[in-house]
Amino acid sequence: MNAFESKVLNFIRDNHMIKEGESVLVGLSGGADSMALVTALYELRDILGISIFAAHVNHMIRPEAGEDAAFSKEYCEKRNIPFYLFEEDVPEYSKKMHLTEEEAGRVVRYNVFSELVKDKKIDKIAVAHHQNDAAETFLLNLFRGTGIRGGSGIRPVRDNIIRPLLCVSRAEIEAYLEEKGLGYCTDATNQENDHTRNKLRNVVLPFVQGEVNSAAVDHIVRASREIGQAYDYIKEQAGRVFDKCCIDTAKEIRIDQDILSKEPEIIRRYVILKCFELIVPGRKDITSTHVDMIMNLMESTDGSASLNLPYGIKIERAYDKLFFKKEVSAEPSKEQKIYKMSNLEPGSEYVFDLGELGMANVKVISYNEKMLIPSDTYTKWFDCDRIQEVIFRYREPEDFIYIEQGESSHKKKLSKFMTDEKIPASCRDNIYVLAEGNHVLWIPGYRMSSSFKICKKTQKILAITISKGD
Repeated sequence: MNAFESKVLNFIRDNHMIKEGESVLVGLSGGADSMALVTALYELRDILGISIFAAHVNHMIRPEAGEDAAFSKEYCEKRNIPFYLFEEDVPEYSKKMHLTEEEAGRVVRYNVFSELVKDKKIDKIAVAHHQNDAAETFLLNLFRGTGIRGGSGIRPVRDNIIRPLLCVSRAEIEAYLEEKGLGYCTDATNQENDHTRNKLRNVVLPFVQGEVNSAAVDHIVRASREIGQAYDYIKEQAGRVFDKCCIDTAKEIRIDQDILSKEPEIIRRYVILKCFELIVPGRKDITSTHVDMIMNLMESTDGSASLNLPYGIKIERAYDKLFFKKEVSAEPSKEQKIYKMSNLEPGSEYVFDLGELGMANVKVISYNEKMLIPSDTYTKWFDCDRIQEVIFRYREPEDFIYIEQGESSHKKKLSKFMTDEKIPASCRDNIYVLAEGNHVLWIPGYRMSSSFKICKKTQKILAITISKGD
């Protein structure tokens, strides 16, 4: 074991990435980073007590991509590493999903990896992000104004995805491969400065390392890690304060200002953000400016005051209480628009206006196993062979949904699901669901029923995408 492998081993153990007896799928592009990752894990496999698999996804973008696949396959065959090759039309997927090719490639890769580990019962997915990647992400988030949430950067472990190389730099990776006498594939597009990340990689970071501090990348990564720890702590403390000073009723979230005002400013800000997250999951378009407005409202000496914010949110201050209200109809069930779909055959198309949720574009298409099932939050495919008639509507008292639990599914009342997911009581009667009878197929933004997922026997699919207007 050399110094590089020892460093990676300690990082894996310190972050509890892999347990003895587990299997790991390595995303292998054939580039320097993934070659170093698969080689290090291969050398450490006996010490860690793990088995290794590798998967290569040909994005069908570059003419030489086939050579990268052949190179990766040959490497694995020499070492008896089970190898899986996939060809996915990323340019076509990017057009279809309105993503950049870089974004589409990432979505496609993770979709492929997720399906493969599920099919082969593999425990972990290892990807080759390193310190330079972490530094680039930190700077991008900093420049985009994401605050300390974005400053926490790339995490070593997220669900079943691990990043064992976050402890090493690109220079260390290249030195390791040279020491091992291993070649690697080069993607020429990484040297082009057409994209912001490439400019950071090829221009900004080299300048900082050369002119400011040669250890800049290491310092950025350390700062990002500490910011991540601070962010986790602040969120935890804000959650405790929220439980003490906030009450979520059927109509509003009520804050006791006397309790909240005694907390540090950063905690007060994150309690406010938590209120936004409960009322508007994802809180897109809610910025620090809106938080500042509420902070100023809290400090106002007026007996009462109010603010109107995006998504129909109204903030009211009444002496020592602050109210977060979602402006909705007093009798929403009478004003909802109901959309029914029946006789669902390939070629059927619908477009529905779901109000604040967005426009629903619905198509029925024929299915084959080569089609890539999307994993986007607001794009879902359903096994249409099992559907007679579906409807977009608000919830009803007897609604239920089937939730995946290990190898099986269990039935849960929709009201219980909404409580468990901490969906604000004030919003529950105004959330559109897709249902067949009282069986809820989908709660957009939250969960899809496990009973209508695509399977090998599926012949036609109900494809739904919900998108916001401009």
